Amino acid sequence: MSNETSILDKDELIKSVIAKHKRLLEEYNKEFSELDGRSKALKEQIESSKQEKEDTLTRIEVLKEKRQQLYHQAENVLGNMFTDIDDKLLDNKLMHAANDGFTKVRRLMDINEEKQVVDELLTKLDGMSTHENVQSSVQQIKAKVNGAIEASNELAGTIGIKALDENFHKATEELKTISPRHGWLENRIKSHNEALEHWEKNPATEENTPEADA
Repeated sequence: MSNETSILDKDELIKSVIAKHKRLLEEYNKEFSELDGRSKALKEQIESSKQEKEDTLTRIEVLKEKRQQLYHQAENVLGNMFTDIDDKLLDNKLMHAANDGFTKVRRLMDINEEKQVVDELLTKLDGMSTHENVQSSVQQIKAKVNGAIEASNELAGTIGIKALDENFHKATEELKTISPRHGWLENRIKSHNEALEHWEKNPATEENTPEADA
């Protein structure tokens, strides 16, 4: 009778241990699922921020080069006008003023100042002779100047590298904060699953006395 009572007591104890493992697993799995989702989202955000920064830096360099190249090409067209077109058809004062405008605009970094100088430059070009040869060159210059301004406008609208770095560091710091708990939960879930499997498979014996573990 004593042995039967002992076995029954052990059966009840095992049931209690199994119930405890299941309860903890339910609790840990719920928290782990939330942290795991957040962890994956942060990792994606970090990678996205890194890629966006690389793409932005590349685009900035492309736009800077495009801007400088277009102004340089426009300047060359203006220079060719001095040699290819009859001086009688050119207004030397406007030509030299336009040349000075190119020298100035290429050094400007502020988009508003750049637009102001370009507007003045285009006004000077509009004052050129209506002769076909002059107007052909003027239209080429205008097209290149407008292209340069488009590049400058896009540059002004690009996301600042500082803001991208802040997003990256913010996500990185949050990931560092939740990673220890995320790892601990993962280990505890594994441990409780192993313990649960053990107690569900093994009968109550003198050698198999269960111990609860949180």
